[in-house]
Amino acid sequence: MAQNVPGRHRAPGRFNAISELKTIAKESAQPAVKGAAIVAASGGLVASFAGTANAADGSSSAVAGPAAVGPAAGTLKAGNALSAIGYAKPALKQAKVKPVVIEDVKVKTERAAKKAAEKAAAEREAAQERASRSGSTTRAALNVAPNPSATGIVGIAQSFFGVPYVYGGTTPSGFDCSGFTSYVYRQAGISIPRTASAQAAASTPVSNPRPGDLVFFGSPIYHVGIYVSPGRMIDAQRPGTVIGNHSIWTTPSMYGRI
Repeated sequence: MAQNVPGRHRAPGRFNAISELKTIAKESAQPAVKGAAIVAASGGLVASFAGTANAADGSSSAVAGPAAVGPAAGTLKAGNALSAIGYAKPALKQAKVKPVVIEDVKVKTERAAKKAAEKAAAEREAAQERASRSGSTTRAALNVAPNPSATGIVGIAQSFFGVPYVYGGTTPSGFDCSGFTSYVYRQAGISIPRTASAQAAASTPVSNPRPGDLVFFGSPIYHVGIYVSPGRMIDAQRPGTVIGNHSIWTTPSMYGRI
């Protein structure tokens, strides 16, 4: 008849490893803790089995006791716990890198020069168009019915009312003062010098001018016009003005007749 002998041996049937594992897993609330508990329990089970075997064969060597289960076994770090249940940390999103654009300096310069030239050409065309419109309007406004009795030099001079002043100009597209008088006289069949001072030198001074005589200003002579009536003359005055019937604004240097 079997007897329970006091000693190091466990009583038969008192420890069931499988039941111990089930109990530990059931009491653990978090997945990570479950894994830790199971691992700890498994270690304890192995240690228990090893201790029983050593006791059975009568070995006197010291055997480590069962591994601690629960908090005493240590807490798994979050990363290790997540890895234990198959969780992988998502990879960091890489920042987008903007492409590097290499500019051709020569091409860029040529394009800028071409654009500037096109802009300048457009501005010139616009200015010419404005000048043309302004000249036509001014001519229409100033070209009031010429005096029917004005013939010869005065009549020809009146036909150019509204033509703009142009420095060095000698044609109906633009006149300066002496360019205008020489052109008008030439249309009347009379050739006179080109410059105001030369025209004065070629004229005969008179004290009682008649329509068509020349009016000179300055000493040396710097301006000339065509006398129309007392205090009035037709001339190309200065930049920004047009040919018209203007006042004699100051005392002339002389009146000359060709």
